[in-house]
Amino acid sequence: MTKYLLDTNITSELGKDNEIGYKLLDKLSSLNDNDNISISILTLYETNYGLKNSNDKVQKLEIAKNINFLQKNFDIIPLDLKEMEIYAELKVAYKKSTGITKKEAKKNDLDLLIASTSIAENATLVSNDKIFQTISKIDNRLKYENWLED
Repeated sequence: MTKYLLDTNITSELGKDNEIGYKLLDKLSSLNDNDNISISILTLYETNYGLKNSNDKVQKLEIAKNINFLQKNFDIIPLDLKEMEIYAELKVAYKKSTGITKKEAKKNDLDLLIASTSIAENATLVSNDKIFQTISKIDNRLKYENWLED
């Protein structure tokens, strides 16, 4: 059994009637029946922000459907104390490795929390965000896949 944690930039493409949406559905359908697919509560936070921030009625409807789909079809992993230590370690290591400032590092807090959740849950993080590729090189506890790369 493999456990996967889907990042927001993956979940936001699920169900879309386009090449990316079909590619993700094909990948999901190719997984083993006993594989576990989950999302972080932060993915729902980010998606709900997108819903509340949009002024486009069609887009709002799509996002609301996506939120409903995510809640019905995936395990939702809450934030927990077990991620606290991992998050701090990752942020310090990421800051040192990249040389970014404290202010710049704050921009990556959600991504670092999602990576921490993935590590704590021993899940493979699925994302199209390059920061996770960088983090996986800094900390080999992060297992990372990009299902949108060929």
